[in-house]
Amino acid sequence: MTETLTGRAPIFTDDADDGDLIAAHRSGDPKAFSQIVNRYQRQIHRLTLRWARDADEADELTQRTFLRLLAHIDDFQGNQLKSYLFRIAANLSKNHLRDRARLVFGLSIEPTTPAIEGEALEKKELRLLLRKLMAQLPTRQRQVVTLRIDGELPFSEVARTLGITENSAKVNFHHAVKRLRLLMREIDDKW
Repeated sequence: MTETLTGRAPIFTDDADDGDLIAAHRSGDPKAFSQIVNRYQRQIHRLTLRWARDADEADELTQRTFLRLLAHIDDFQGNQLKSYLFRIAANLSKNHLRDRARLVFGLSIEPTTPAIEGEALEKKELRLLLRKLMAQLPTRQRQVVTLRIDGELPFSEVARTLGITENSAKVNFHHAVKRLRLLMREIDDKW
């Protein structure tokens, strides 16, 4: 964070520290929170899309994640904002899935995720296949894989986000990858 020579409001660069942005927001700078949203919105949306499997629901969950951060930003302590945001998004997504399951009386719903424009057909099919295979994983393994790959979080942050040990996160990831490879081989053998 830097100040102009005239003593005006701080100017933030793209590499501004999260702690500086939070401090500036707490001091009344509305642009600081916008910078936080811009920095993490795409990653949070990818995470919620993986859980919700519906673009509109993911949009809503992403928005709710940042609203929750805004409501509790004064309670935030520390320097792990990314991990904190992912925990909020994961908890909101889990609650959303639980509530949605209650609405349909326990029936499993598999909405399709819209294909990303410009993607090759083969890549689309592979993504859909991986989503179907991921749905077959136990919930904890699916959560760990999603946070590790989509969220690009280290195992320590995955563990902190899910409230498990780092070793448990690594073991769940290992078993998930092993299971996905097995499922892929089974599909390959059928062809």
